[in-house]
Amino acid sequence: MPVKQMATVAVDIGHSSLKLIQTGADGRIQKFVVHRIPEGCVDDLNIVSEDALIKSLKTARQKARLNPGKCFLVLSGTDILIRHFTLPILSEDELYQNILNEMTGYLPVDPEKYYIDYKIVEKVKEDNAEMYNVLVTTVHKRAVNRYRSVLGRAGFRVSVVDTGENAREKLLKHLAAHDKSFNICGGICILDLGTKFTRASIYHNGNFFISNVIKKSGQLLTEVIARNSGKDILSSETMKREIDFLNQPHPNAELKSAVTYEIDSLLYEIARLFDYYRNRAKSAVHTVFLSGGGALMPGLVEYVGRHLGLPVYLSSMLLPAARSNNTVDHRGFTLLLNAYAATLRED
Repeated sequence: MPVKQMATVAVDIGHSSLKLIQTGADGRIQKFVVHRIPEGCVDDLNIVSEDALIKSLKTARQKARLNPGKCFLVLSGTDILIRHFTLPILSEDELYQNILNEMTGYLPVDPEKYYIDYKIVEKVKEDNAEMYNVLVTTVHKRAVNRYRSVLGRAGFRVSVVDTGENAREKLLKHLAAHDKSFNICGGICILDLGTKFTRASIYHNGNFFISNVIKKSGQLLTEVIARNSGKDILSSETMKREIDFLNQPHPNAELKSAVTYEIDSLLYEIARLFDYYRNRAKSAVHTVFLSGGGALMPGLVEYVGRHLGLPVYLSSMLLPAARSNNTVDHRGFTLLLNAYAATLRED
């Protein structure tokens, strides 16, 4: 299905910050804000403090000078379950019933408690029979409804709920349709280096293929720096954002070694995921994009590229304007990837 850019507001709420973005129908970013939320306010998909999040949303909306109104919400978290199934070609009702039967074994409670969405990726041949390759996404109704309620109390009316994986897929397809130099064939990996974990998502020929949560995060790296430098957490966070531990000499060899070890451990897990993709898809990852606050670590792009042996870019290079001129804030956009991608819709 063709992907269309919408004139809308999108909201992305993470562990440590929330992102608001307003786009025009031409894809230009008109307004945006990245607003830090109180620690512990949100844990994965769970809203721990509704009042604190509502206050943060209202403050962020005022900072961005956004009027109350409808918005698109993009969700990411380990509680979102995404699975591929190969199913017979059936009527819409029969296909959905088959999906429910397949998902029952993966869900901890009654499927009726979940929003279950699916799309037919392609038709495939299996044992000489034509089948559907179906991508199924599930998320607990309680979590989604709570986000709708909280956002409503902050002045937002949620009209569309999307997932980060699906939103980024639309962005890749939209970019490929408008920029013939963008190679969507084969494997593209987007690494979202977040506060609590890193999510590695691989897209095959533009379609979401697999995602893996790796327990390596920006917060963990800050703690490693604090432990090996003797500094407090705030000073260690500043060091992480300002010092290139990966490519440049450092007077504290033990500290440099500890930071490098954490990144190498992350890259080991990513390499394993690439091997799995290669074996399953009979294809290879050819490009990597980095997003999230952790992507801004000095020297990380160069280090990851050298160790994976692949071209590695900040996710700002997925913004059409960034591929045609140099006026884009490349570092800032790494935080806005999911929110921006959520402003795209499939017709």
